[in-house]
Amino acid sequence: MRSVFSSLHARTFCHATEDLDRVKTALENAVGKSDVKISRTEGHHGNPIVILETAVEERDGIDEFFARLGRENVDEVLSSLSSRMDESCNLFIRLDKQAAFKREIIFGSDDVISVRIRVRSYPSRRDIAASAVREYLGSHEL
Repeated sequence: MRSVFSSLHARTFCHATEDLDRVKTALENAVGKSDVKISRTEGHHGNPIVILETAVEERDGIDEFFARLGRENVDEVLSSLSSRMDESCNLFIRLDKQAAFKREIIFGSDDVISVRIRVRSYPSRRDIAASAVREYLGSHEL
């Protein structure tokens, strides 16, 4: 079956109290090995923040991401799909950054790795994209 995903983009932040190498490892554990772009900015109170971003455009890399999530997490994505997709056919997943460092892939809410996955659909409509994701992930062996 042809993949319905065209790209995956992941982003996380490294705060002054965190080790950059450990945050990079967490990102790679969650998304897979890829080039990580690093940029620097300042927080509201002048604190340094490093932004780590990576992109995956290969089908195998995106499939491996879902395999790392595991069937239970993929089933959760499927059950909450309507709240995870926007009108531009993007699927959003937030992973716990601290758990990812330990190679545990679980959903998170505060200290996260934000993942945006672009869904291919023709025409490009949210309902068509959601249906394609359901079919693909529901039948895909993880």
